[in-house]
Amino acid sequence: MTERPPITRVSPALVWTGDALTLALLLLAGSVAISGGFRVWVGGWRVSVTSPERVLLAALLLTSLRHWFVRRPALPERLVEAARHAHGSEAVRAVWPVAIGSRAAVAVVGLLAVFLVGYPQGAPPFRVSKNELINLPARWDAGWYLTIAQVGYRWDRRSRGQQNIAFFPAYPMLIRVGGRLLGGSTGQVVLAGVLISYAAFFGGLLYLFKLARGHPALASSDRARAAVLLLGSYPFAVFYGTLYTEGLFLCATVGAFWHMRQQQLWMVAAWGLVAGLTRPNGLFLCLPLTLMALTDAWRVEADTASRIRQAVRALLAAAAPGLGVLVYSLFLYQLTGNPFEWAAIQVRWGRTSGVAWQSLGGPFGYVAQHGFHEYLRAETPNFLNLTAAAFAAVLIWPVTRRLGVAYGALVAINLGLPLALGGAISMGRFTATMFPLFLWLGAAIPERRLGMWVLVFALGQGLMAVLFY
Repeated sequence: MTERPPITRVSPALVWTGDALTLALLLLAGSVAISGGFRVWVGGWRVSVTSPERVLLAALLLTSLRHWFVRRPALPERLVEAARHAHGSEAVRAVWPVAIGSRAAVAVVGLLAVFLVGYPQGAPPFRVSKNELINLPARWDAGWYLTIAQVGYRWDRRSRGQQNIAFFPAYPMLIRVGGRLLGGSTGQVVLAGVLISYAAFFGGLLYLFKLARGHPALASSDRARAAVLLLGSYPFAVFYGTLYTEGLFLCATVGAFWHMRQQQLWMVAAWGLVAGLTRPNGLFLCLPLTLMALTDAWRVEADTASRIRQAVRALLAAAAPGLGVLVYSLFLYQLTGNPFEWAAIQVRWGRTSGVAWQSLGGPFGYVAQHGFHEYLRAETPNFLNLTAAAFAAVLIWPVTRRLGVAYGALVAINLGLPLALGGAISMGRFTATMFPLFLWLGAAIPERRLGMWVLVFALGQGLMAVLFY
């Protein structure tokens, strides 16, 4: 009888990879059976997947090969163990009610707002379906992400207006893949985007809970839960349930922080790369990660040479967000001839120091001339964005003092540069991903007052849902 190779000869990472590919093939087979499959061009290659039987056969061959070399633990045993671990996980039990409950509540409020309040001047916004529930997440910039997901990037050299290359590729490309797997119709692409946003938000909250539990300022589970609850109820957390990048960006930034704390540098680099490919300000993540890398290397009890080697490896991982921005910039260079065309379009959309000054300094003159009530009526979005920016600015020093310089730096740089270049534009949703704010609030708010904070935040998120939808 032929003997199997000893288990010690097979890398555990290779076994995990084989199991992951098997699961991916099984999911793909189910998708093909439901949707009929897809045909796409990848570079110069035409990829056609239309037969679930062939995909299932590939999964069977792969798992047979894996179990020939490593019989135990078998894939079903590993799945059962993973399910048990997730069910008993403190982080999962703390996060899932917030992640699911908050998004469901916001969707209900948004749908009721559409039915009971209606649209401004009776005109509906961008629509993808006759079903208002499907239309809900497809608001404002969601249309740009849908366009990229469905037809890719387009560049018109003669145009001086808005073009979709201003939006970074990680999120719309995930939607593109998910939409193809679900069938490819516009409604299915929207559904894929919502599922990705929800999953990323859930992952971001999991990382936030773990990061809080490992930090001396929030080591208790109650404090960690408070941070999760405050982020989930924050007024501008409304964007986590839409076709926007907030969920993916939150997951990438908190994930990079947590893995840097664990010294899992490959995961730091992976999440950093995702952050850099998700939004332009993903580049800013390099600074706090660099500060964490240097601080952690200094604390290591080792000789100088070992500290230097550790610092160099951590600094390379911390540079990954910049690599993500560089990759997209090189793509744009091939497409447009200008690697920074994404920034040039932002300027044409109004993100300049002059516009920033008008949106930041203008309200004072407007209030002086017309009164605060009239300013609030005429400039409600600007007021809400400025309030969120002021809220974050006030907390920069407390965050730095209690949590550390890396956490304060993340808030400061993600607040200061967008304010300087664009003023109040989109500042509310930018603050929603500044997770150190919610870590600090979770540590600082007394337990007896937590309910009041959550209630006020939740009411604010309900208001934002009405305004947004």
